[in-house]
Amino acid sequence: MLDMAGYVVSAGTSLSRRLIVEPSCGDGAFLHEIITRLVADSRPETDDEWKRLSGAIRAYDIDAQATARCRDASIRILRSSGCPHDIALSLVDRWINDADFLLTRIPKADWVVGNPPYIRATDMDSATRNRYMAANDSMTAGTDIYVGFFDHGIDALKPGGKLCFICSDRWLQNQYGTRLREKVAIEANLDTLVRMHGVDAFAEEVDAYPAITLITKSTPAESLKYIDCTENFTDSDAQSILTWLSAPSDVSASRFSAAVARKPLYPSDMFPLGSPDDMRFVMQAQERLPKLESTGVNLGIGVATGCDAVFVTDNPDLVEKDRMLPLFYMRDHRRHIDKQRWLVNPWNPDGSLVDLDDYPIMEAYFNDNRARLANRHVAKRHTSAWYRTIDKLDPSLMHRDLLLMPDMAAAPDPILSRGKYPHHNCYWIASDVWDLPVLGGLLMSDQTKTFIDCLGVKMRGRTLRFQAQYLRLLHIPRYGDITRRTREALAQAFHSGDRELATISARQAYKEAMA
Repeated sequence: MLDMAGYVVSAGTSLSRRLIVEPSCGDGAFLHEIITRLVADSRPETDDEWKRLSGAIRAYDIDAQATARCRDASIRILRSSGCPHDIALSLVDRWINDADFLLTRIPKADWVVGNPPYIRATDMDSATRNRYMAANDSMTAGTDIYVGFFDHGIDALKPGGKLCFICSDRWLQNQYGTRLREKVAIEANLDTLVRMHGVDAFAEEVDAYPAITLITKSTPAESLKYIDCTENFTDSDAQSILTWLSAPSDVSASRFSAAVARKPLYPSDMFPLGSPDDMRFVMQAQERLPKLESTGVNLGIGVATGCDAVFVTDNPDLVEKDRMLPLFYMRDHRRHIDKQRWLVNPWNPDGSLVDLDDYPIMEAYFNDNRARLANRHVAKRHTSAWYRTIDKLDPSLMHRDLLLMPDMAAAPDPILSRGKYPHHNCYWIASDVWDLPVLGGLLMSDQTKTFIDCLGVKMRGRTLRFQAQYLRLLHIPRYGDITRRTREALAQAFHSGDRELATISARQAYKEAMA
């Protein structure tokens, strides 16, 4: 990372006359290498030459125990390099600050380099989060803390300065990163992204997949240098990447692929990130084809009850017959469990709650479980409707064909269903335009997987999320732009569960639509 940012020992770098900032120094994993390079580049001999290094480094951390260890190790590095003890103490005292980077005024820097902490928004107390939001424009109530480090780090850079972090790249692909994407697009340039999902890059296991991000305080460019590493990426490959960065072109090596990739047209757009070929496919489809819902498709989520133990049952005679709604339960389907489940339905077709006086068996059943039902958040908000499910029902879904998608899976797996109401662990797709088996064939293809893989937040084990927010990112051909022969092939692939045929046919459908 220091090499990528240009913090190197070489003629003309003059590291002693420039400033590098480490925003979360901890025990000093970055700082100790920085000190070593600073000393090697400046080669101080006299006391005055050592003292002149005092303005070259600023490091921050809120963990006093970590900074104490960092100071001790830093002093040892300086002493082993010949620095007098009293000057080493003075330098380290100037360099290392017990302070919160996000709330501290930072001197203008030539480099900001480090590993920001990964703390989820939900794990920050509201008072601290509000202070961070007030100090850093890119942070919102739902923003994980590392976004603030990008924001404040960019503000600290001099013109031409460089920020290089290793941390999550989720800000490029989710809603809470919108402000930061816009800030970078206006005030700086996203120069390089080294995606290291699955790579063992840290001494300890981390909660989020890492990426190395290099941002320069310069005019934004239309493209970025992008490297996608495989899980078996090694130290030796790092040197290959540094060599590639000096003369970038499309490369596909055994443990990484690299390309100069175009950025999205609009700063607020999410970045498609994957292999260079996958990125090109997704961006071309984004530019030339409509989104899924613009092709005559409706999309929604199954019913959430807030208490499945009461509302969901496998006993069809639990309450009155017309209150028992057949349920599609995705987990049973995926586990090949042959069981029919039912929803105890408290809703009228017009969206109003039934009067329990009209259904004495259901009334008795709900009253037996009243404590559990009334304790739910939705019941506390609507005390007179304590027996409602969280979601209202859409009765029309019972009378039409639906494609159902599991919320999480390794690959897209649409299921055709009719006459059963979808449970909340799946998403439903309906259409008056598409023949659903044709759409099912398109959705089960590797092209759909590529979209979700490139645009969706990754989970461990390469599990993908097929939730509505990600399905809405799909850009697909219009039904009328696909030839009859290709439609028939897509439907055949869907009915036979042939993903390879679906992928071949989807490739042809995209080709026909973008011709």
